[in-house]
Amino acid sequence: MLNEYVNPVLPGDYPDPSVVRVGNDYYLVTSTFQYFPAVLILHSTDLVNWKPIGHVITRKEQLDLTGIPDSYGVFAPDISYYAGKFWVVVPFFHGQPRCTNLLFVADRPEGPYGDPIQLNHHFIDPSIFNDPDGRRYLAYGGGWLHEMAADGSQLIGEAKQVWPGTGGVAPEGPHLIKQNDWYYLILSEGGTFFEHKCTVARSKSIWGPYEANPSNPILQQTDMNKVIQKTGHGKLVQSSDGAWWMMHLGGRPLGPGGATPLGRETFLAPVEWNEDGWFTVGEGGSPVEKIQLAADTQPPTKELSNDLHYVDFFQTESLDPSWEWVRHPLEAGYSLNKQGLLINCLPYQLLSPQSTLVLTRRWEHLGFRTAAKLRFMPKAIGEEAGIMLYRDLDAQLLLTIRNGIGQTSGQSFDVTRLHEQQEYKGLYLQIDQVENGMRRKLYQKNLEINVEDIEATASFLLSIRLDAATQLVGFSLAKEDDREEELPLQVSAEFLYPEKAPTWLCFTAPRIGIFARGVYGTEHGKAVFENFEYEPTLVSE
Repeated sequence: MLNEYVNPVLPGDYPDPSVVRVGNDYYLVTSTFQYFPAVLILHSTDLVNWKPIGHVITRKEQLDLTGIPDSYGVFAPDISYYAGKFWVVVPFFHGQPRCTNLLFVADRPEGPYGDPIQLNHHFIDPSIFNDPDGRRYLAYGGGWLHEMAADGSQLIGEAKQVWPGTGGVAPEGPHLIKQNDWYYLILSEGGTFFEHKCTVARSKSIWGPYEANPSNPILQQTDMNKVIQKTGHGKLVQSSDGAWWMMHLGGRPLGPGGATPLGRETFLAPVEWNEDGWFTVGEGGSPVEKIQLAADTQPPTKELSNDLHYVDFFQTESLDPSWEWVRHPLEAGYSLNKQGLLINCLPYQLLSPQSTLVLTRRWEHLGFRTAAKLRFMPKAIGEEAGIMLYRDLDAQLLLTIRNGIGQTSGQSFDVTRLHEQQEYKGLYLQIDQVENGMRRKLYQKNLEINVEDIEATASFLLSIRLDAATQLVGFSLAKEDDREEELPLQVSAEFLYPEKAPTWLCFTAPRIGIFARGVYGTEHGKAVFENFEYEPTLVSE
């Protein structure tokens, strides 16, 4: 009996997967770029159903992302297991020449991980190979190899470029395995877009010479009409029953050659070895849309369609690992208590690569409804709190409760209206669009609520809906436990897509965020988020 699932196994912003098996458990890491905590660790027992369990980088002292531009920071990490410890090597891309590769080690997969060990300044996408002969190696982009000390404290000897690939651009994401006395070196070539692919070469010596597989590439999507595109950045893993699999990157465009709202995702494909000692991935080198696994004694925890209604009441001692801040949270900016998640209205810029109080989780479906219930207790004109769709500094869609409007609250005023009051107190609902560095008001409504007695401020349910068929975003509001009121505005989600970014290459996909922010030089208020929910909708409502 087989269970059938639909790819991807990790929908949404989960690019550049690396996986390791320890006993009957699998652990996976992906790129997190400017988000913190960084390098999310996920756990599975079947390679299909994954649960976040922690992060590698949980302290600013481990890696400071302050000032890091969008789509910089943590590039493709790699996880391995050796001598009873988990080893995660992280390429820190900081915009300076080359890349700094850092090693983090922990006794448990969920951490805590120690301080970083700086291995080298070279190319991106490092990975660790533990040779059965006891030696250890660091591979990194361009097909480079460098021996590593057994304790991981340093690299030893000289680096050597052992195989640069088949001639495709950006040979990166190297991973080594040893099978039947052969060393196999897998590379990703072609860039991380529609020309992406995996290639492989082998050698009897780890230092080469390597011979390329005559059937390269071993994974590439060549049919633009298929659902899964941009496949590459793959790593092999052998399951406990002896079967081989590849976890790999891919994307699902809205149409042939189109945009990918969910960005770069993680997929699973079967691997078959042939008589010549080479292997094939998926269906003759193409990604598979459906996965078949032998039925286990334990049923799967969810369908791979991710038909999941997620609710967080913020009643745990720490935030669920699915949450990540935009860069670092401001000091003393938030806390968890019996009321929920309290975010102080501290001052920061939404359009600057500094510390924030914007908390995000991945947008995992083409259609969804998300909502946050909060109590807003401002103390200064201009404070705001709410929910947003967030891609980066250049693309945001905000649904907020504001305290006051007018020039003092950070908005423009009408220069033709002389000697007239243009400052309005009280709470206002507002929808704003951030695009290409400019914040623009789309909708505003007076909620007719005064805030003199701030502790008695009403609770609000702010809701955002994305229609799967039209890709239009809708908004609604409910006061206290009243019925939700749909707002008379819809906005196309297209400007949030990664392909619409105005700067070089956008490697991050849109996320959902909750936030609060305040005003410099004033006493700050607070917002208490009592709950957050996310529910996919697969068809237009």
